[in-house]
Amino acid sequence: MKRTGRYFSCATIVITAIFLCWGRGDCTSDKALPLIHGSRAVAVVNGEPVTLADLDDALSLRRTATGDAKATAKETSELIQRLINTRLALQEARKIGLDNLPETKKMVDVFAKTALREQLMERQVGKLTVPEKEVERLYRQATKEWKLISVLFEKKDDAEKAVQRLKRGEDFASVAKSVVAQGTAKGGDVGAYLKVSQTNPQIAAVVSKMATGSVSPIVPLKPGGYALVKLEDVRQVDSPAEKERVREEALKDAKVKMLTRYNEGLIKRYAVVHKDVLKALDFEAKKSGFDKFLKDGRILAEIKGEKPITVGELADELRHQLYHGVEEAAESKKLNEKIAPAFNDMLYKRVFRKEALRLGLDKSAAYTRKVQEYEDSLVFGSFVQKVVVPDVKVTEEEVKQYYQDHIKDYTFPEMMKISGIAFKKRADAEDAVKKLRDGTDFQWLASNAEDQAEKNSPDLLTFDGNLLTVTSLPKGLQKIVSGNKPGDLRVYASPEGNFYALWIQDVVPSKPRPYEETRREISKQIFDERLKQAMDEYVAKLRAAADIKVFLNP
Repeated sequence: MKRTGRYFSCATIVITAIFLCWGRGDCTSDKALPLIHGSRAVAVVNGEPVTLADLDDALSLRRTATGDAKATAKETSELIQRLINTRLALQEARKIGLDNLPETKKMVDVFAKTALREQLMERQVGKLTVPEKEVERLYRQATKEWKLISVLFEKKDDAEKAVQRLKRGEDFASVAKSVVAQGTAKGGDVGAYLKVSQTNPQIAAVVSKMATGSVSPIVPLKPGGYALVKLEDVRQVDSPAEKERVREEALKDAKVKMLTRYNEGLIKRYAVVHKDVLKALDFEAKKSGFDKFLKDGRILAEIKGEKPITVGELADELRHQLYHGVEEAAESKKLNEKIAPAFNDMLYKRVFRKEALRLGLDKSAAYTRKVQEYEDSLVFGSFVQKVVVPDVKVTEEEVKQYYQDHIKDYTFPEMMKISGIAFKKRADAEDAVKKLRDGTDFQWLASNAEDQAEKNSPDLLTFDGNLLTVTSLPKGLQKIVSGNKPGDLRVYASPEGNFYALWIQDVVPSKPRPYEETRREISKQIFDERLKQAMDEYVAKLRAAADIKVFLNP
């Protein structure tokens, strides 16, 4: 029998591993629970504790997924059993040696280094705030709007002539209208209110210093041209949402500036950069070729107590970054411009890690738990893929049978184009249907029929000839129109008290979706169901042979 293939992805792993919870919850500590390895345990699985913190995480994940603030006793009990099942699967995975796979170790190492840097960053900026006075200033700047009259000149001489006319006392609007009529300038009309961010930067810089009603000096524009601007009015637009956006952006900018300064300080403390070697690098040189640099041992930065950063390491880093190859980047003269950013990133990672280790952040409970959770997720996913998935099979015959047995679930619904006229009384709707049957033009009747329902009534249904899915209509209406033919006329009385004369203009009958179109979807559905069943059966065997003690019974 032919197999359809396996539909398993990282997303499926995440869903399957719902027990591996991220983010701390707020489950109240229970001192009655036993203290094992320094943590309160809600259960013990083969001597390994499932901690209260694990349950906190699971409850936190549940709150995020469901929106429910509090779990019931039954839900909490089920979460504990899931945590036990996950622990059993992880123990089995480690017994097999899945935690020692090279790809797993590499991914954990990369994650651990990143998490350590992030922990140091959070330590530096976690309590950083932006003064409310600065937020208010930025907010007022962001919500300030100007109404301007602007005149744009190509030649500076023409702009200077206009200025001379203004100095002689002519009105700005009159001068603007005149130069535009002469063809020496464009614009001249009073525009709509503009935010500062919507205004040309050169003009904004000048207008920000002007008083309402005043006229600017000649403003040079980029890439060319000149402007004269009159500030007609200034207003502030209140927006709580905009204020929060400004606050977030200001905090983000403040964090970036602080971390930049901090990074510079760490480089001075721990590194000596050989700027002359860095500046002399030319990875685009055709004579030497890029591969030569991969073996280049010249030192770019000395790191106290550690191996230095060499040209070869930098070249290798760039080679990994450029998925389309260094040759293509070199040919397009875009390789050398990547040298400084890549080097700075390597240097930042090295000095941040060194400082984090000096501070002992790698030994903190939060860090070690975060890394362990990540490793557990990888090992669990590897267990599912390598141990459980290979035995889950779906045949082509099974997919076809499922399609036939559930054909209603894979059928396009009936669709119709319906036009309608709404009335306040049934008699008027029935009279309209009679007139339509007798040959009255629908559009003429819709425009001239009396006692129609108010067009802007909030409970009025609209039938304007657009294609509608019958199953999306009110149930009472579905019964009336389902199975009709093009040209049929019907009366529908809505629960809201309106009466509709309906004209069925066109009908698209329901029909099954082609099997080939649904095949992958059905295969995945069957596969996912069997995967869950296989996991349940595997874990059931592990439970039968396990030593499990549960200390918390909600």
